[in-house]
Amino acid sequence: MLKIKGLSVEDINGFIDEGTEFLGELRFRNAFRVDGRVKGRVLSENALIVGETGEIEAEIDCGIVSIRGRVKGTIRGRQRIELLAGARVSGTLSTPVLSIEEGSLFEGDCQMRHEATPVGTAGLSSGLPSQMDEPSGTPGPGREE
Repeated sequence: MLKIKGLSVEDINGFIDEGTEFLGELRFRNAFRVDGRVKGRVLSENALIVGETGEIEAEIDCGIVSIRGRVKGTIRGRQRIELLAGARVSGTLSTPVLSIEEGSLFEGDCQMRHEATPVGTAGLSSGLPSQMDEPSGTPGPGREE
């Protein structure tokens, strides 16, 4: 059963079935489910669902990433990442919200970010200083008390 909040089976408009392999850059507009194999890049503003037989080795940049299968690579979920029971994930996660169910396995690094940025702009700086750059109340270079 699909567990993504606010998303029903009818919302899925693309599917890679078990026994199917895709190599390259996968882009989609609405929710997409993978039960087969994908290697390369996956880009979308919407949800990527990796079923229990799904295997992905890729750079992923999607709105929501929900995983029950196997994923290896860099995974960016601009809204959230869900590791469901049975998930096997190895790599780097970057998301403002991370959910890890009992029975899933995660090996790697995780960066929790609060701001959402458009697909394909990961790692770009806004040019604005972070609140964590300097302690509160401490003048920075070129600033007077």
